[in-house]
Amino acid sequence: MDLKQLKKIAEEDEKGTVTTIYQRNGDPYTALDGTDSTMTVLGSESKAYRKAKRAALRRLLNRSSGRNRIEVEEVEANRIAQAAAAVPEWHGWDDGKTDLPCTPENVSDVLQWEHILEQVEAAIKGHSDFS
Repeated sequence: MDLKQLKKIAEEDEKGTVTTIYQRNGDPYTALDGTDSTMTVLGSESKAYRKAKRAALRRLLNRSSGRNRIEVEEVEANRIAQAAAAVPEWHGWDDGKTDLPCTPENVSDVLQWEHILEQVEAAIKGHSDFS
């Protein structure tokens, strides 16, 4: 195996992929301008995603080492934080009147919705093609 190929994989994951986000009924969410709402999603080998994943694991390990019970809400919050770290750009997310900036807080708010979170997680993993 040529180890340079692994470096190329990581480079591809840093570029991100524009992903249309769909409603539960299968229709795409739409922006104020009528175009599809999208999120640019980095891959699982990207620095931002890996950093967020390590931070989430560190938080859970720190909690478990104190013998405090880890709550389901913490696990879900960590899942959202990891996915949000992999969304550096978006288009078409608004408050009904104006476009919202792509900030970690705004992305996390949108990712509270399971069907959207699942699509972003699939896109993160979708950078890997093992066929």
